[in-house]
Amino acid sequence: MYLSIVLAILDIGPHIMGGERVTRIEWLHIATPLVTVIGVLMACISYRFATEKAWSRHPVIAMFALIVVYASILGALNLFHHAIMWQVIINASVFGAASVWFFYFKPNVAAYFRELSDR
Repeated sequence: MYLSIVLAILDIGPHIMGGERVTRIEWLHIATPLVTVIGVLMACISYRFATEKAWSRHPVIAMFALIVVYASILGALNLFHHAIMWQVIINASVFGAASVWFFYFKPNVAAYFRELSDR
């Protein structure tokens, strides 16, 4: 996550949001705060999975919810294209729903986390 910020600062590679090409400055102003927070969440998620914490699945869902809220706010403020906003919201919603199913409703995974919380 943080490498993508460094690459954007150095103007290396394409700058893409929601599947659309954007300028480097747009990417840095719009995506950098979200990418930074998601990087922190991903580190927390990784640590919690590695240490087998029962509540490690909650930040996964929070990450996708954060993306939807962030895109909605930026779209409402007209800070980026509505086509990009909808693409981001749809992608985050689909992956968030898949994560909810996997972590909370898939029988063997749900049983694993119930077992962790019983410890």
